[in-house]
Amino acid sequence: MDILVTTPKSEHETAKEEAEAVTSDPNSFWFRTIRGRPNVRVGDRVYYVDEGMIRGYGIVFDIEVGDMWDEAHERWWKGTHLKQREWVWLKKPVPFCGFQGFRYVDKVLGLKEKLGITC
Repeated sequence: MDILVTTPKSEHETAKEEAEAVTSDPNSFWFRTIRGRPNVRVGDRVYYVDEGMIRGYGIVFDIEVGDMWDEAHERWWKGTHLKQREWVWLKKPVPFCGFQGFRYVDKVLGLKEKLGITC
C-alpha cells in the first residue's frame, strides 16, 4: 500500500541534500524508517509532505527490517526501512498538514483523488 510521511521542518535542508546526492549517484538511495511492519511492498509509493505540501513520492525498491547503519548521519536506525532511489514530482502539489508517523494513502478520505491515483 502507498503511504504518506512527513519531512520534519528541521530536516528539510538535509532531505534536499540527500536527494541531490542520490540523483548524482545511481547506486545511492534514501530511505524512510517506520516503526513496526507497515503493509508496504516493493513498488509501492512513499509520498512526502514537505513544508505543508505533498510534492512527490519515492518508489520502494527494497525493504529491510532491523538495524541499519546510516553512513551519511553516522547513526543506527531501527525499524522497517523503505529504500527508494526513484523520485517522481507531482504535477500539482497537494496541501497537507504535517503529522508524526505514517498514513496509508487509501485511508485518508479524498487523498487518492487529489493525488490523481485512479486504481
